[in-house]
Amino acid sequence: MKWIIGLAAVLALAVAVLMISRLPSEDAIRLAGYAATAAFAALVGFVLRWRANRAQQRSKRTG
Repeated sequence: MKWIIGLAAVLALAVAVLMISRLPSEDAIRLAGYAATAAFAALVGFVLRWRANRAQQRSKRTG
């Protein structure tokens, strides 16, 4: 199941890159900046949830 999600993400990224490459340069830079900001926010959210889950699992084991 995880590999299907990964494959879909890679496919979506390829489509986004293709669409961005066809835009005029200023619009492409702006859109790429928005996409990079969104990707960074998603990564930070994922890391925070992962760490909270790890802390909760450790708490269950000790408590």
